[in-house]
Amino acid sequence: MFATILLISGAQAAESLVTIPTSANSNLIANHTPSDSLQLVAARKKKSFKKKKKVKSRPKTTATAPTTTTPETLTTDLTQITPPPAPPTPPTPPVETPTALVAPPAPVEPPKAEAPAPNQFSTTTQLQGQVIFGATGTVGGDFSRNTAFGARTRLELKTDLGGGTLTTRLQAVGLGLSNQSPTAGTAVATPEGSLSWTDGTTTNSIGVDALKYEFAISPETQVVVAANAGASDDFTDTINPYFDGDGASGSISAFGNRPSIYYTVQGAGVGIRHKLSENTELSVGYLASTSNDPAVGNGLFGGSYGALAQLTFKTGENSKVGVTYTRTLNANPGTGSNNANPELAGNSNNFGLQGSFQLSPELALGGWVGYTQNQAAGGDRQIWNWAVTAAAPDFGGKGNLAGFLVGQEPRVASSSDGTTDPKSGLHIEGFYQMKINDNLSITPGLIYLTAPNQAPGNSAVIGALRSTFSF
Repeated sequence: MFATILLISGAQAAESLVTIPTSANSNLIANHTPSDSLQLVAARKKKSFKKKKKVKSRPKTTATAPTTTTPETLTTDLTQITPPPAPPTPPTPPVETPTALVAPPAPVEPPKAEAPAPNQFSTTTQLQGQVIFGATGTVGGDFSRNTAFGARTRLELKTDLGGGTLTTRLQAVGLGLSNQSPTAGTAVATPEGSLSWTDGTTTNSIGVDALKYEFAISPETQVVVAANAGASDDFTDTINPYFDGDGASGSISAFGNRPSIYYTVQGAGVGIRHKLSENTELSVGYLASTSNDPAVGNGLFGGSYGALAQLTFKTGENSKVGVTYTRTLNANPGTGSNNANPELAGNSNNFGLQGSFQLSPELALGGWVGYTQNQAAGGDRQIWNWAVTAAAPDFGGKGNLAGFLVGQEPRVASSSDGTTDPKSGLHIEGFYQMKINDNLSITPGLIYLTAPNQAPGNSAVIGALRSTFSF
């Protein structure tokens, strides 16, 4: 009986693990025997083990409840799938950075021992140059018939200094005069017909042609101090705008370049240009040609000199009139007959009236008249000169210029020493200046002298071709 109780207790303990329907178990317990009890417990254990095994092998179904995929399950499933092989990764091309975004390398300062030499010129100095190629010769009349070819070269250094401008000009001239007699000693050799870009020098030697300092003492007043080769046009308006190009442009003759009265003032000294009003200007100056020679009869005040005073009146747009007076000692005009250019000219009072009138953009008329009262050692001379000019700017092209002049070079009209010139001759000149570009112009021209040296029986036609290079 005790054994039966133990078997029943064990069977109940096992029943707690496997649930058996109550109706089936009750009949079995009510009619059991000890041997039947052992068989029942064994059968329950066997049935319990078979039920657990059947639960483990039962397949999962999705009909009753959806399957929820957790991140862990997704990860496990993906890792069990073999992915296709990845394509080979191409090499990364170099990235081009825009130039504007690339910072320039920092400049490397060279050692002081290898630093370049300093500039030869001041940063305030400008170099300007001018070269003239000139061919000339007499094509008719009584002058020398030889054709000559030469040049004039100028180099200018302009330096801003102390509020003013210092100009140093180097020049070399290598062209003779065509207005010379083929036979020495004849009356045909004369300053008449002299070219504007040469003084007859043929050596081509380089010298300091001009050395001057220009500055302003007020907005209305300009001052020029010339230490060498100063000229009246440095501080005075010569009132001949289309013809006065200082030899490089305009007239091909010295006489046509500017009125002869201005040639009587040259050398070293000082000039002042003062604006009296909007339309009136006063110019005064003093230049001595032998200022650098302290010997007796020379120097700044003891030798040849020229003093100038001029009033200039503006009469309209690009039109003006000038009244000029110069007092000179031993100063020649450098144009005209031999009698009007004596070696020792004595004292002279020179008077001039000049004018230029722009009638239209295409036409300008001008001219001058000059009178000189010369008191030389042997007697007095009355010297006259005059001219009428016409200029056509932009004739035949922009920058071109056609010019025509008729006049009389300085001539001794009367004298007390027998030096009166016997005939009144004319200077007739025409030229055409062609602008090739901003740096080159070519000017052919002709000069016709009806009576060279203001003497009868002679005539001359001088031809010239000038090429001007500027830089």
